[in-house]
Amino acid sequence: MSNKPKRSDELTDQERGLLKPYLSDVDANVFTLENFNPEVIGGALARYSRAPTGFKETVVREFLNPDGTPNDVKGSQMIDRVVNKYGDESVAELAVAPLCIEEISNLMTKVIEDCRIGGSPIEESTRYVLYDTKKNGRWRYICPDNIRESELGEKFIGNMDFLFETYAEMVEPMQDLFRKRLTKEAFEIEVERNGQIQKAGLSKLQGDNEIKAHRIAYSFTIRSAACDVIRCILPACTQANVGLVGNGRFYSGLISKLMTSDLSEANQLAASIRKALNTQIPTFIKRADRNPYTAANHETMRSLCEELFGLLPIESTAEVILLEDTADDQQINLLANMIFPYVKHSSQQIRNVIRQLSDEKKKQIFEAYIGSRKSKRDRPGRALEYGYPIQFDILAGFAEYRDLQRHRMLTQQRQDLGIELGYSVPEEITEIGMVEKVQECFERTESLHRDLKHAGFQQEAQYATLFNHFIRWNMGMNLRELSHFAELRTQKAGHPKYRRTTQMMAKLYLNRHPEMEPVLKFVDYNDYDGGITRADQEARTARKSLAKGVFDDQDSH
Repeated sequence: MSNKPKRSDELTDQERGLLKPYLSDVDANVFTLENFNPEVIGGALARYSRAPTGFKETVVREFLNPDGTPNDVKGSQMIDRVVNKYGDESVAELAVAPLCIEEISNLMTKVIEDCRIGGSPIEESTRYVLYDTKKNGRWRYICPDNIRESELGEKFIGNMDFLFETYAEMVEPMQDLFRKRLTKEAFEIEVERNGQIQKAGLSKLQGDNEIKAHRIAYSFTIRSAACDVIRCILPACTQANVGLVGNGRFYSGLISKLMTSDLSEANQLAASIRKALNTQIPTFIKRADRNPYTAANHETMRSLCEELFGLLPIESTAEVILLEDTADDQQINLLANMIFPYVKHSSQQIRNVIRQLSDEKKKQIFEAYIGSRKSKRDRPGRALEYGYPIQFDILAGFAEYRDLQRHRMLTQQRQDLGIELGYSVPEEITEIGMVEKVQECFERTESLHRDLKHAGFQQEAQYATLFNHFIRWNMGMNLRELSHFAELRTQKAGHPKYRRTTQMMAKLYLNRHPEMEPVLKFVDYNDYDGGITRADQEARTARKSLAKGVFDDQDSH
């Protein structure tokens, strides 16, 4: 007779006592876990598919030592066997770890956030945080080691210092401009009077708490309006902090991606992430390594696309294009998707070029993109996700791309940051008399960008682009995601520029499919004057602060 535990076996009193420090409720069928190493949790959960017992019985009999302490070695051994030896990657999603990454470039935050599945990022926002003070005597930007040590190191640092000095110079004039557009006396917050919610301006506030709530909300509203404008000259190398919560599969993929990158910042970051996660989920990331297949494919595609498009002028396009796809052009469109990230041309122009190519050349593009696959783990890129019913080409500032990139239920491919597609200068810059100096920021940065490219820093040149330099990206989605995306990104608190981009997306789609208007019912097409888009939201936030008696004084600084 087998002595293996059965699902019907009941826990002994001793076992129940051992489990109490680890479960929110030993007697419940639904419970949370605490005080466990993530690898023990992952290992024990992995047993669900193989053990006849439930989690409690599995943990207490297989993953706890006799004295009730977790058997960390047993958990790690289970994960090592299931994930790294048997290749059951779904098990790698059973362990989750929080991770903080600080003082990386804004360019690197986009590389991280491209990893869409299994990780949830939150990043420091240039819409709310000012970059007008130095930290440890330096402005908040990164200079990659290979640039710093080159003959362009001095020019790079001098250029970035000039940008941040100009940014700091604009902070007060820009806030003064918005204080004139929305005076403290005209600014209202929501308050509760006799059970009713109403708006109250400075003269109608009651008590110190309401005055404090008004001060904090007004200061934050004005500061965020100023940030929205002056971030136009922040460079892609501006430092940012990122918080992540991700599972083992996500982190393994992220480390591999960073190790495979041509950017030294990415390679160094991969090592730092591995070191940090080795304290939490070492077995889950054990297999993460540089991917020679992906690296070779990128190199081959860059060379091929330079041959085909390097001397081809970039045709001007609208800011938003709703692509027209027909069944006859599926092969053409797929090949265009493969080329898109490696050039600066629009999808339409790429498709027109491909139509003129010989069948042999088309085959060469396909074979270069697929590369030499040695196993199922050699996976081609996102171009193979082509086929969404709705596809857009978008041309907008890097600042807007940063805000619109972080959607998960779609496919997006971006082109490298560069200077070829132009830039924009907000009209408020002219109003505060800084247009000539801001223009100089763009000219100096573009000179640096060209020098970096000429010196062989093809990928590193991206650091020398500004937030208002244009970038082109492609987005494919279904109707449900378009509805979510458009209704979320046109709400009043959004940045005016990305609201405009999203509004154009919705209008173009409804022009083609007017019968779908109910699906996009809550898209906000209003154009709010003054550029002070957070006033209403901060008015509501003030009321919530008053109700709780909790005020975030940091928001007023």
